[in-house]
Amino acid sequence: MSGEAEKALRRRGVLRLGAIAAAISGTYAASATGASSAQAAPGDKNPPADTYVPIAEKGVASGVATLGSDSKIPKAQIPDLSSAFVSVNEITINAARYPSPQAALDAAPAGSRVYFPSTMSPVTIPAGGLILKSNGLTIDAMSCEFHVATWGTPAFLALRSNNGADDHTFRIGLVKYVGTRGTHLTGGVVRGSAAYCSGSGVWSNGDRNYVEYLRTEGMPTPIFFASWDGIGMNDRTGVGNRIGYLHANGYDFGLLYVKQEAFDWGNAYCHDDIDDSGGANQTHAIYCSASAGQRSGRGQMGRWLTERNYGGHAYLFKFADGITFGTLISDDCAGVLSAQNVSDFVGDIVSGTRVRGLAADRSVLFSGTERCKRVNVGRIDVKKAAGDNTPAIGLWVDETCEVGSIITESEHVGSVNPAVPEVLVRGIGAGSIRSVLVKAKGVPARPVDLGDGTLAGQAAGWNIPSVRSLGTDAAFNAIPVGEVPLSHSNAWGDGSNWLSAAAPAKGIFRRGMRWAAAAPSVGAARGWTQTANGALSGGAWMASSTARLGSWVRLADGRVIRYITDGTTGATEPGPTTVGQTGADGTAMYEYMATTSGAVASDGNL
Repeated sequence: MSGEAEKALRRRGVLRLGAIAAAISGTYAASATGASSAQAAPGDKNPPADTYVPIAEKGVASGVATLGSDSKIPKAQIPDLSSAFVSVNEITINAARYPSPQAALDAAPAGSRVYFPSTMSPVTIPAGGLILKSNGLTIDAMSCEFHVATWGTPAFLALRSNNGADDHTFRIGLVKYVGTRGTHLTGGVVRGSAAYCSGSGVWSNGDRNYVEYLRTEGMPTPIFFASWDGIGMNDRTGVGNRIGYLHANGYDFGLLYVKQEAFDWGNAYCHDDIDDSGGANQTHAIYCSASAGQRSGRGQMGRWLTERNYGGHAYLFKFADGITFGTLISDDCAGVLSAQNVSDFVGDIVSGTRVRGLAADRSVLFSGTERCKRVNVGRIDVKKAAGDNTPAIGLWVDETCEVGSIITESEHVGSVNPAVPEVLVRGIGAGSIRSVLVKAKGVPARPVDLGDGTLAGQAAGWNIPSVRSLGTDAAFNAIPVGEVPLSHSNAWGDGSNWLSAAAPAKGIFRRGMRWAAAAPSVGAARGWTQTANGALSGGAWMASSTARLGSWVRLADGRVIRYITDGTTGATEPGPTTVGQTGADGTAMYEYMATTSGAVASDGNL
């Protein structure tokens, strides 16, 4: 190469370096050759060859940039240097520049950012998952798609045994399962749990991890915060893990967490559409802990919306303490919320629309072998799918419970057990539900029930001052208010004042319950007070007489039955033995309501 050509190449390289510097700093760098101008001066007939740039090389490929009228390089001539330069305070690993994604993670020091550009999509996840081996990594993959083809494989695995379990931030555009789907039983035990629990977008047994954004399709368990530490499911408690936003489609457990404390589960949108759990477990957008040895607590969550979760309640919390939530919403799901063995469960709204039945289970249920304790929910709202015959709400809560309002709407068809109410309340302690509204179409049963024959007295501390039912037949015809508070061996109405047109003749109340005259007049009773615990009735049983739907009748020994159909009584008195039992009395059907009769007395005339 001639000396002049060599000088020209050197000159252009230096000037292009100046253009890059200008792009970064916003200023124009003069040639390092010592020239005072980027081109020959007017009238300079024979300038030295290494002090100017030919006009043909300006603003073109392999040439140099020009200056605009503002003395700056035009944006169209500035190259995109975003992937080449980073902040002086940040270490970025560009995964596209490494032999494999795992090689990029292996090279990432603690506290660094691992960037997955969109040009890598789709990234095929290896059979063992992508393993994080340093703490404090930021997985920046918002524009990248990851494909998982092996059942039970996580996309990103953060294990304490690999020294990379803590303080990560995950921003992941999409993790998609593309292999042959298995079930809960496929693959045996992996990392202390069934294999599909590990089929996650993010799987961690560490602390202070933040899944800032994650979208998954077909991953059986999009996020799993586990307690496994190499031995079993109960090794350790995770602390401070968080979710910003989760969008999960086609899951079995949207979020699975075990033994977690001080967590924040943020917001989520989950829609399942499938159920391949194999019957070993139902499907849930949230599933918390499986046994008393895996208790979680002292955490919060924001707004979760779940659609088409057909395999189970949208939200299942077991053995959880101190949970605070904003709204838990479901639409077209097999149940809304099941809370089992929980305590200090506090939230704003639990709401379900088009709720499908789940065997004999209730749409919203607080229960468990340990019972639930100290529950405070602003509103529980359940609208059942048309034709669904399962009951709506069950509260088995001890100590204290406060619910602002309960609203249920159903349209049952076919066979409905008349002994099963829409809203069932049990509990030992002090409870309050400020209002209950039941809009039940086609239900020949009572809308609300407190206690029962086998749990006598276990709703004695409840205060439910306002109960209304808009109807219990195909036309939503209203039922008498006295028919609403049908409860067994309890303190229904404690502190309440019901209106009645005449002395009450149906319902089960405790001594001290009071009714005020609905239409008082001079010389008529001002009201009535119950003077003995038990069921009220309209009179004694009579053979071969007319039985009216909804009427309550006293048998010879003081037991009380309620007729649930019209008909004619038989020749001999019925002989029910178990409260809640139904049977035939001649051509009429009845339900056995109480073992003893109550009594009322007038409060005197006006």
